[in-house]
Parts: sequence; structure tokens; C-alpha cells
Amino acid sequence: MKNLIIILGEDLQINHPFLDYFFSCYKKKFDSLASIKYIQNNNKELPFYIENATKNYDNITICANENGFYTLSRILATLTTDTIELKSDTLMPSQVVKFSKNSFLIDINNSKINLIKAEPTKELPEILTQDNHNSKIFHIIDIDKESAQILLEPLTTTYNVNIALTQVIDGLTKIKVSTSKYGHIDSFIDSVANLFIGKIIPSDNIVEFIAKKLIQNNKKITFAESCTAGMCAATLGNTPGVSAIFDGSLVTYSNNIKNHWIKVDNEILDSFGAVSAQCVEAMANGAMKLNGADYAIAISGIAGPDGGSEQKPVGTVFIAVASTSGTISSRLLLSGDRDYIRAQSVLHAYTLLLRTYPELN
Repeated sequence: MKNLIIILGEDLQINHPFLDYFFSCYKKKFDSLASIKYIQNNNKELPFYIENATKNYDNITICANENGFYTLSRILATLTTDTIELKSDTLMPSQVVKFSKNSFLIDINNSKINLIKAEPTKELPEILTQDNHNSKIFHIIDIDKESAQILLEPLTTTYNVNIALTQVIDGLTKIKVSTSKYGHIDSFIDSVANLFIGKIIPSDNIVEFIAKKLIQNNKKITFAESCTAGMCAATLGNTPGVSAIFDGSLVTYSNNIKNHWIKVDNEILDSFGAVSAQCVEAMANGAMKLNGADYAIAISGIAGPDGGSEQKPVGTVFIAVASTSGTISSRLLLSGDRDYIRAQSVLHAYTLLLRTYPELN
């Protein structure tokens, strides 16, 4: 199915925290984002654009500010030769298929249009559109995209499914499997799990998957982060219920803090530097001892844009994971801007945790 998102109103378009919130809600409904179109309220071509869009998209979700909502309500009524009525304290066309407060669903040219009145700082009204296209997302670790594609293609024919693959980071491939009415997604995923024993993560979100495994096993985790400045911990905190397995973590930017808070020996810092395997291993062990957790992740690196050298260029990142059974570290050389390097570092760290401790898989 072809889906479209329209953001109507410049005040919504420049409000990045609100857009993140809206897109997050949309992804929970549809698993992934659709094509996105930004339109201003005073765009005189809006009626013609909406009418054309109904001929090209199955689902159109429109997030509009107050002025845009009432303008578009009238436009949609006009396109269906309909009248405007007050339903659930909201003005909307009388022929809506479904509605709730500040949100309604209408059918035009067999396209479902969900118009939502959004007010930043307030809870988003209900997204009423339903995606009838059956799909699921999972991950495979330690298999590159090309190899996974070759190995999975025969199974797609057997179970009548389609797959889309992307290399999230080296060693982590994300796969979306979708099907029409007669496909068998669950059977396909079961076969993939048998093909890649111990390497499939049956979730769209590997951090949420790990969090749930930790909660299930009553095991705690902590972090010592330098260049990521708490991103590992913040990502974990997105999962409800993590307080059961997460007491806290540390951001240790300076060598002084690394030494005083988690007892990274000055000899390690002087001899190998803060960006080294020796340092992150000491950070992970120090954080685990201080916190009393069962697992610890440590990250230290050069995210840029400055600070690199010939021996350790920008993008050099060391990660370590530790448990009572031992500690392992890995050196990465990542590309991209500062934010992308840090985001990749977090995913690499969690993937190393999965790879090192199979009980979390």
C-alpha cells in the first residue's frame, strides 16, 4: 500500500520536537514512515494537490494546525459534495467513516484520508487510519545485507512474501517482510530463525528487545559513556518498565572524572589514552562495580568534527561490554557527521552486547 504524510502549517514544520513526537506515533501505527509532504496553509494549490493525492495513495495522514484543519475540512467536504457538521466537538464533513476528538477519517476516490488537528505541547489526537498491508520488521546480526538477501530469496518464494533489507551498521541488517492476503509472514520468520540460529532479533527495535530480555531475566545494566554523552542510557530509557533493570549510569567526558568516578587508572589514560580498548574496558568494569549491575557498556571515541589524529582519526570509537564472566571490547572506524557517528556507536554497543552474551538473544 502507498501511504502519504502531509504536514500542514509552517508552525508545525519548524517544531522539531513535535514532529519527532508525531512521527513516533505514526511509526507505532504503521511500523515505518511514509512519504512526507510539507505544505503551507496559504497554498492555493492545496485542493488540487489533495485531489491528485487521493488517486495515487491508499492512506493519507494529514497533520494540520488549527487554521489548516478547518480549511482542509471544508476542502474535503467540497471534494465529496458534502456538508460540515459538528461531531465530537469538532467540525468535519458529515460523511466521515470514523471520527474522534480533533481527528476524522474520510474516503475519497478509495483513498482513506485522516485529518488530525495538532496542537504542540498537547497530546496528539488519535491516528484513525489502518494499514491493512501485513508486515513485520526484524534484525539479523553478523550477516551482511547482500548475503542475507541471497539466503532469504528462496524463502520469500516459499512463503509468498516480499522483503526489503537495509544495512543499519556493519554486522546488523534490518529486514521488513510484507505480504498480500495469501502470504505467511510468521512461517517465513520461523524459517529465518532456523536458518540463522541465534542471530535473529525478532523486533524492530533491538534496544527495546534487550530491555525486555533484561526485565524478563531480572538482570540489571549500566553505562559509562564519553563521546555519546548518555545516549546509550537515554535510548534504553525509551522502553517502559526499564526502572526495574536500570538504576543509573555515568557520563565521563574528562580523564579526571573517569579516574575519580569509575577508577580508570591514570596509567591507562597516560599510556593508551581515553580513546582506547584499555580505557573502555576499565570504564565498563568500573561502572559495573560502582553500580552493582550484571552488565555494563562503555563507549569512548572521537565523534568530530575535530580531535582526530593520524593514529586515531575522527570516527574512531572504542566500545566495551562487561559482565561478571568477563569483558570484551571492539574498535570501530565510523563515517558521517558527529550525530551519525554517535548514533552508530550506540547501535554497535548494543549489538556487541547481544553478540557477547547469547542469553540476551
